[in-house]
Amino acid sequence: MLEMLKEAFRSIAHNKLRTALSMIGIIIGVAAVIGVVSVAEGTSRSIRQSLTSIGSNLILVTAGFTRGGGGRVATALTETLEKEDADRIAQLCPSVRYVTPIQQGNFIVQYERQNSMATVLAARAVLFDMLNVKLAQGEFFDSSDERRRVAVIGKEVADELFPDGNALGQTVRITSGSIRQTYTIVGVLEKSGNLLFLNPDRSIIVPFSSAENRLFRRRNVSMIVAQAVSENLANQAVAEIDSVLFEKFKDEQRYRIVSQDALLETVNQTMAMLSFMLGSIAGISLLVGGIGIMNIMLVTVTERTREIGIRKAIGASRRHILLQFLLESIVLTSVAGLLGIAAGFGLSKLIASIGSVQTAVTPGVVLIAVSVSILVGLFFGVWPAVRASKLDPVEALRYE
Repeated sequence: MLEMLKEAFRSIAHNKLRTALSMIGIIIGVAAVIGVVSVAEGTSRSIRQSLTSIGSNLILVTAGFTRGGGGRVATALTETLEKEDADRIAQLCPSVRYVTPIQQGNFIVQYERQNSMATVLAARAVLFDMLNVKLAQGEFFDSSDERRRVAVIGKEVADELFPDGNALGQTVRITSGSIRQTYTIVGVLEKSGNLLFLNPDRSIIVPFSSAENRLFRRRNVSMIVAQAVSENLANQAVAEIDSVLFEKFKDEQRYRIVSQDALLETVNQTMAMLSFMLGSIAGISLLVGGIGIMNIMLVTVTERTREIGIRKAIGASRRHILLQFLLESIVLTSVAGLLGIAAGFGLSKLIASIGSVQTAVTPGVVLIAVSVSILVGLFFGVWPAVRASKLDPVEALRYE
C-alpha cells in the first residue's frame, strides 16, 4: 500500500499544470463551504452572545395579533397589556423573580443648546437587576425613586449632550410635541451596544411611575419583562405567566410570551438551516470539481494504457490496478481539500476584515470538508479505476 501511495504522488507530480487545473474545482468548493459556513457560524455566535449578554432567564410579554375582517386577511397589533398585568404576574407567579412593565418611545432630549434623539425607557428599578448593564458614572435609581424625575442615560446620549463628561446632577428636558418634562441625571451607563429589545447606548431609563402620566400618557404598556428564578424554572415561569394572562384575556392570541431560551433555540435552528442551505449551494462546486477529477483520471488511464498492459503482463492483478488508480484519485482530491481548507481560512479572515462580520471556522466544518474531499475522490475515481482494471493486457500492450 505504501508503494502504491508513493506511486500516486509521483503520478500527480508528473504533470503539475494538469494536476493543478484539475484540483481547482475542489479547492474552490472546499474554500466556499468553509467561508460560507464560517459566516453563518460567526453570525450565530454574535446573535447568541447578544441574547445572553442582556441577562439570563428573561421572559418578554408583548401584545398579540388579531385578524381583521372585510374580506381580506389582515393583522393588527392589539395594545392590551397594562401595568396591573405585571403586578398580577409578580403576585401569582412564584417562579418569577423580577417583573416590570415597560413604556418605550422616542423623544428629543435637550440640555442647554445640545439636542439628542433618544429612546426613553420607563421601567421599575428591578430592570437594573435583570439586565447586565453597568454604570460608568453615578448610580442606578431604586424603588424609592419611583415618583422622582431622575434618569440614567446611555453613553452615546451622554457624549452628545455633555461632551465635557460632566453629566451627573444635570437636568435635561425630554420633549415630544406638547410633552415637556425635566429629569435629573443620576447615572451614566457604560457603552454596551444593542441588546435584545433596547439599545442602552441611546436610551434614557426613567422610573416607570414618574413617566407613566408625564411622558407617555397612555394606559397600555409597551411590554412586560420578567425574569425566572432560575434556568430550571424558566419554562415553569412561562407557564405561570401564560396562565395569569389567559385568565384575564381568555384568548391566547391577544398576548405573546417569548422566553430567552426559546429565542436562543430559534436562532440555533435558523442558523443551522441557513448553514446547511448555503453550504449545500457552495457544495455544488465540489460536484463540478469531482467531475473534473473524473475527466482527468480518464485521460490518465488512456495515456497509461500501455503501462497498465505491461503491469498486467508481469503479474499485476486487476485489484492492484483498481486500487492504484482509485488511490491516485483520492490523493488528488485530498491534497485539493487541504489547499481548499487553507483558502477557506483565508476567505473567512478576508470576509471578517472587509465586511465587519464575525466569522468562525469550527473543527467540525474542517473535518466535514476533508471527508467530503476524500469521498469525492473515491466516488469520481471509481469509473476510471474500473476502466483501467478491465483493460485486456494484450490489447493494452498494442495501444500506441
